[in-house]
Amino acid sequence: METMQGLLLAIGWFLLRFSLPVLGTALVILFFKRLDARWQAEVKDYKERAGLESLVPVVRCWLLNDCPEEKRQSCPSYQNQEKPCWQHFRAVDGALKESCLGCGVFRGAPAVVPISGD
Repeated sequence: METMQGLLLAIGWFLLRFSLPVLGTALVILFFKRLDARWQAEVKDYKERAGLESLVPVVRCWLLNDCPEEKRQSCPSYQNQEKPCWQHFRAVDGALKESCLGCGVFRGAPAVVPISGD
């Protein structure tokens, strides 16, 4: 009987030892998912209120740079015109390329101001 109680106690401690961290991690993940969803909803609401839903420059880079038609067909910016052109040409680390920083399309685009807590 004592062996059975010891075994059950050991199994109980084992489950407690490993289930609490897993449960805690699951709760943290749930918290951050909800927080991310809230932030995304706030940004969407802000864009709708500010009229920034279609934040694409009026001047297209292929027109400004006078790109030939064959170059346009292979250009990711030309193929996906919903996003600003400089978003397609970011470096691997996420930094903008030097050529984009001096471009008239990038420099003429409106700046998005982050919302403050209401």
